[in-house]
Amino acid sequence: MPFENMAKLSWIYDLYRLGQESALREKPAEVQRRILEHIVQGIGADTGSLSVRADVEDELVLTADIGLPPQAIGKQIKKGRGVIGWVLEHAEPVLLTDDPAKDPRFRNYEPRRESTEPGSAICWPLMQENRLIGALCVNRKAGSPPFTEADMAHGSVLVNMVSIVIENTRLHQEQAARIRALSDMNKKLAETQGQLLQSEKMASIGHLAAGVAHEINNPIGFVYSNLGSLEKYLNDLFAVLEGYEQAQGDAAKLAEVEALKKKVDMGYLKEDVPALMNESRDGISRVKKIVQNLKDFSHVDTSDELQWTNLHSGIDSTLNIVWNEIKYKAEVNKTYGDIPDIKCLPSELNQVFMNMLVNAAHAIDERGVITIRTGREGDQVWVEIADNGKGIEAEHLKRIFDPFFTTKPVGKGTGLGLSLSYSIVQKHNGHIDVNSEVGKGTAFRVWLPIQQEEIGEARK
Repeated sequence: MPFENMAKLSWIYDLYRLGQESALREKPAEVQRRILEHIVQGIGADTGSLSVRADVEDELVLTADIGLPPQAIGKQIKKGRGVIGWVLEHAEPVLLTDDPAKDPRFRNYEPRRESTEPGSAICWPLMQENRLIGALCVNRKAGSPPFTEADMAHGSVLVNMVSIVIENTRLHQEQAARIRALSDMNKKLAETQGQLLQSEKMASIGHLAAGVAHEINNPIGFVYSNLGSLEKYLNDLFAVLEGYEQAQGDAAKLAEVEALKKKVDMGYLKEDVPALMNESRDGISRVKKIVQNLKDFSHVDTSDELQWTNLHSGIDSTLNIVWNEIKYKAEVNKTYGDIPDIKCLPSELNQVFMNMLVNAAHAIDERGVITIRTGREGDQVWVEIADNGKGIEAEHLKRIFDPFFTTKPVGKGTGLGLSLSYSIVQKHNGHIDVNSEVGKGTAFRVWLPIQQEEIGEARK
């Protein structure tokens, strides 16, 4: 009985398993060839072929074949061309028991080699949701029992399963392609975010440099002025000494020197020169301290490896660096708790403290207070930077760590500072809590583990 193998549940299960398991792990062409082999054997056919829809709407592509030359794979079949082309055009199965070249339905029929000419054949359309997705053909050689109308009807149930397998395979491949595309996009997004965060760092450095330049300019200015005064004083002193050298034994010249000495006011010079020296020494010390704070802030002499760090020292050096941004806007109160050193990348955490201190100053319209607190809970420490400024609207709180989101006026912020801070803290396996009330102020609390062996990847 033709199709007798197809009546066995084991045969149907094997076909189902081929479609379900293979489609998840193999290439579509291999999946389709294995399914076609299973069908050809189950039907008792000699040869067979499987074609699927190409990117072109009116074409199929031969993707699997049993009994055809290898070069046939990949052949394009156009609508209305040959037997498969007729099935593509009409979306109906066809039974062949005679030479297709004699059938007027199959114009442009291209016969195979005489040795492989089938005695009978069936070609079914593969349909999915009323859409033709391919064609399945099986052939028997002359001398074998020919296929019948009953065989064609019986096989129509079979091809429904094949259609599902083919469609599932295509969907799996599309899904895999989309996952690859999303992966590539995520990589590009990560690269772009890294570039944006680096831009924010550079912008912060530029802003920082302007403030540091202002802080350095003041002591440098009066040291420079003092050097000018000292130069004048030295010229006067040298003139008096030269006069004494020339007036030896000459009473008239000695009188002129005494007059010069009185003119330059030697008593005043004795008092002012030490004062100028002390003031200049103080100015140079202030510049030295600013440079040291810059060094502590950036940790330029350290590697990118985790190191034990005193957070209070980092906060103090950062506060000194941004002092020009704060001193005109707020009084700073520090309430430091008893916290241990933590293992971290100190220069990156200093960037977080800088962003939050500058934001706190910007949140204050006229004159206010910025409070810095620290503490410890279990195996974590926290640093809180709070202000009594304008606060943040409730609808904005969920977005403050989003890149480019800012409530500042145009030109006053990039919207990357808090995003960068979030990424750095997350990278340190910590988190940030925010509490804010409009008109009363905002508090950012940064939580960090005391000890960790390695940092994670920033995921913002």
